[in-house]
Amino acid sequence: MPVKSRKQMTSPTHQDLQKFLGQLELAVMEIIWQRETVTVRDVLTALQKERTLAYTTVMTIMQRLTDKGLLLEEKAGKAHRYIAAQTRENFIASLAANSARSLLNDFGEVAMVQFVKELEALDPNQLARLADLAYAAQDNEDESQNASPKA
Repeated sequence: MPVKSRKQMTSPTHQDLQKFLGQLELAVMEIIWQRETVTVRDVLTALQKERTLAYTTVMTIMQRLTDKGLLLEEKAGKAHRYIAAQTRENFIASLAANSARSLLNDFGEVAMVQFVKELEALDPNQLARLADLAYAAQDNEDESQNASPKA
């Protein structure tokens, strides 16, 4: 029986993403995803509308995001410009893939069964979509195995 308080299937919210990035890290990434290329000063100026921060604080956060592989840094004269290493959508897909992989590694078939039960409780129509995806993946695997090697 479905539980009424379950979250509907939607794109992750800002709060959902804070489970993976700190509040300030996520605020910085949101600015960069919107603007594509920025300097530390650009991000500081945007953040100053909501809170007071030191330039060095923002610079440290952006360096951490670079170290985590979320930002790419390029030298532009004396300044450094930053761009997102992946789009917001690709970041979310990567988080979902890592979470799914971790659950499957840790719990195996139990995780799959529970995922199907949760999906059915949230939106039975999505269960049919999952079946379609599973069949499509199986067809792709079968085609790969049946393809003749090129000489």
